[in-house]
Amino acid sequence: MPLDFQAAQDEYLGWLQHEANRSPNTVRAYEGELRRLGGFLAARGHSLKMNDLGREDLRAYQRHLAATLKAAPSRARALVAIRSWLRWLAREELIDKDLSNRITLPKLEQRLPKPMQPDELARLLGGLPRDTPLARRDRALVYFLISTGCRISEALALDRGDVPRHGTRLVVTGKGAKQRAVYLTEDAKQALEEYLEGRDDPSLALFINYDRTSSKAGDRRLTPAGARHVVKRLRRELGAWSFKSPHVARHTAATSLLEVTGGDVRLVQEVLGHANLNTLQGYTKIVDARKQDAYRKYQDYLEKNVSGD
Repeated sequence: MPLDFQAAQDEYLGWLQHEANRSPNTVRAYEGELRRLGGFLAARGHSLKMNDLGREDLRAYQRHLAATLKAAPSRARALVAIRSWLRWLAREELIDKDLSNRITLPKLEQRLPKPMQPDELARLLGGLPRDTPLARRDRALVYFLISTGCRISEALALDRGDVPRHGTRLVVTGKGAKQRAVYLTEDAKQALEEYLEGRDDPSLALFINYDRTSSKAGDRRLTPAGARHVVKRLRRELGAWSFKSPHVARHTAATSLLEVTGGDVRLVQEVLGHANLNTLQGYTKIVDARKQDAYRKYQDYLEKNVSGD
């Protein structure tokens, strides 16, 4: 019996979830893109039989996306999902031809990550208050993110018991349920200990919400939205204007690690849990630019202060 579109979609999403261990957000995103394609094909009067899917259908869909999605990154995300799906179906021999090479991704302008400058980072860390339980939580969260370079989702998934009593090593679970070791700086370890010593609640979560309504709920775990609110407030209060989101801390950690390790990309890849080295190219460019700027300042210093006699 010929495979229909819905069955092909369900097979792939099941594989993403149970075998590829993709996050629920990723699975939902891919499902949304496949549904969008299915709706487009149905509107064209397509049979929705996979073996009837042809090159012209895919070309028409790409033209449709170009007309309806003006942002190139949005089109790229939609097409990556379709291409991955078609490639998987062909690999599993669920369709008789591989059409994934008929998907052309739009060219994207490479945007360099924007880490905090050292002076601004010092102002942020030095200005973090510690006089209330809320302030101590915020301080511990910021120090943790800067110290480890973790994604905010990885940090918020941790429990109190994950923080080592001795030493500075702990294990986080990243994308694809992959675990890796990260290390706390002494300042981060101290900030976490100070925060946890003042906790008298039963929640297992490492970072909790201090909202009044959350205290009545069973799980007080801080949410990503709550963490973004923390960053927004600290940015305003301390004048750390480039600290626009929790992810900026990850950019800052990556750039700093590259600088202090002399550009050891492999090491930084392991610390951050990046699957692809290409992801780190932006950080490398930033470090190179900083080195060039430092060299220019050094040249200016020599010209002004060192005699040529």
